[in-house]
Amino acid sequence: MFTAKELNTIDTGYFSIIASGGCTVTLQSKNTGHCWHILLQEYPHFRSYMIYHTHHRGTLYHEHGHGATLSGCLSQIRNHDIYWLSRKSRCKHYKEVRS
Repeated sequence: MFTAKELNTIDTGYFSIIASGGCTVTLQSKNTGHCWHILLQEYPHFRSYMIYHTHHRGTLYHEHGHGATLSGCLSQIRNHDIYWLSRKSRCKHYKEVRS
């Protein structure tokens, strides 16, 4: 199960917490609107986290990656947002130049 300390690392200024319970937490990035589902997997001797992603709330998730800690997963999500926003900006600039 997620610990209270882990859940407190979630920056609610950056993420909206859609759902949380036991071994899962579902977040929405306030920057991109993308939704993220993080699943805690507990094995007999270690913990790991699977990250699932969707671009639009209410659509199917796909596997995005994994992390060793919840804070590491949150960092991966922020990095994805940076990439996504820069890509979106480049595409907009490309369309404006071609017009």
